[in-house]
Amino acid sequence: SSGINAEYGGFVGFVSLAGGMVGSLWRVKEGNYELPKRLLEASGAAVLAEKVVSVTKTPEGKFTVKTDSSGNEYDAVVIATPLHNSGIILDTPTPTKRPFQRTVATFVEGTLRDLVPGSSNPSDILTTASPSQPFFSSIGFKGRSESGERIYKVFTKEPMSDAQIEELFVSVRDVKVVDWYAYPHYNTSLPLPDFELDKGLYHLNAIEHAASAIEMSCIGGRNVANLVWTYLTGATGPNPEGICRDGKVEL
Repeated sequence: SSGINAEYGGFVGFVSLAGGMVGSLWRVKEGNYELPKRLLEASGAAVLAEKVVSVTKTPEGKFTVKTDSSGNEYDAVVIATPLHNSGIILDTPTPTKRPFQRTVATFVEGTLRDLVPGSSNPSDILTTASPSQPFFSSIGFKGRSESGERIYKVFTKEPMSDAQIEELFVSVRDVKVVDWYAYPHYNTSLPLPDFELDKGLYHLNAIEHAASAIEMSCIGGRNVANLVWTYLTGATGPNPEGICRDGKVEL
């Protein structure tokens, strides 16, 4: 599903194979977006619906966060978005901005053609990186629609044309496309960036350069929370009871 090859490193490869490990993959019933939504509700943080323009450090060691409509000062700042396309101006040295891999997930409700020579289609069809590789990375059966039609998820590196969809499917009832830049272009020769950009300034998404998944983001979030706790309190270990329990937090 990740569209990566063997040149990207073993750990990334293992994470990308997680989706094919039967019984090891879980999802939130109402949708995985419920996880950050519920975490936000539990945090009690105030949400500012504004675009961050810059983060600069003051002579006193605090941080001024300017948005497209206001500006505020904070004791610590966590950037929780990839830096390569954030547009956020920082006055501290940052890791080299690495390009991200485009991943297109096309959900097709319809009838799949017989694509495996001499055999019926398995529930998942995977391809390898080679000169003869087809235009798709994988095809997976996801279930049935309310009408009983089969639903498939097709991963590609570029949006599929109508002709390509017809090449894969005998009939098509509905098509939905999710097109995004999902994870970094991995390169084993590049060092992993630090979570700490400066004292009091942290980048949660640094962990994506090791491997990218919602589970990895949870690990990165926990690490950064401990770093913030250590910075604000001067403690020598992680906070066992929560972060900024009595402080003001804004997202």
